[in-house]
Amino acid sequence: MSDDAVTEPEAEPGEQPSQPSPPPPRPGRVERFRSWHRALGTGNRLAFYGLVATVVLGATPLLAAAWNAAFGDRVAILAEQHNGSCFSVWTVTPEGAGLLDRLVQADDRQFTRWERDGLLVHADRVWADVSLRGADEAIEIRDISITVMDRRDPVAGTTFGPLSCGGEDETDEPDYLVVDLDTLPLGREVPASYLQQSDQQAAAREEAERLGEGIQLPLVVRPDDFYSFTLVGRTMAHDTDWQATITWWDGQTVHTDVLDDDGAPLRVSAAG
Repeated sequence: MSDDAVTEPEAEPGEQPSQPSPPPPRPGRVERFRSWHRALGTGNRLAFYGLVATVVLGATPLLAAAWNAAFGDRVAILAEQHNGSCFSVWTVTPEGAGLLDRLVQADDRQFTRWERDGLLVHADRVWADVSLRGADEAIEIRDISITVMDRRDPVAGTTFGPLSCGGEDETDEPDYLVVDLDTLPLGREVPASYLQQSDQQAAAREEAERLGEGIQLPLVVRPDDFYSFTLVGRTMAHDTDWQATITWWDGQTVHTDVLDDDGAPLRVSAAG
């Protein structure tokens, strides 16, 4: 997400070291927290946010002031793309062919790095969890628009995943917004009202209902409450860069925030 990660160097794909590579260095505190945070289910993640808010706001006036200075006049928004092998399908590019024997044991941060390096790409679907913390007053989420930023021919390569690693069963499945990217115009924001009514997005809406429940806008997030939904972009014909923009109202001012992959576009390619 953007509004107004240091990793160990990686050997070139296909390189055969003369001796076993040393284990990667222990990640720092921030990276360990992010890895732990990604592993949380949605229910536990939002419960954790609530605990943090309660502790911080109740600890001391100074901490409460700091929290309110950071989030008091805006919602706190977290968007995290699903990376890893448990639920995602990947296209491993020819440049990344040397990674194939390593993917089963790789963790999310390695997949993230390899994706950034162009060695693999999400195939057919890319998922992102979006979590919002309300401000001191109720806020209204008015729109979630989608912009297709670029299209190319599908990425060639080898399909890998998912491994179906298992995990906790969540009793509070989030809302879903599933989008068929192939039908959207290039370079134009497409509002949720179109996505919720267009015949070209009917199959995407049906998938959202199968996964959980399709998001319904507008919706209200109560003061200091939390809301989450899962954003899914699908393609069957292209290698696509895209992003979402969330529009919300705090009772006085309309705000917008971009939902992307840590400053880079969300990317998904049709499987070969």
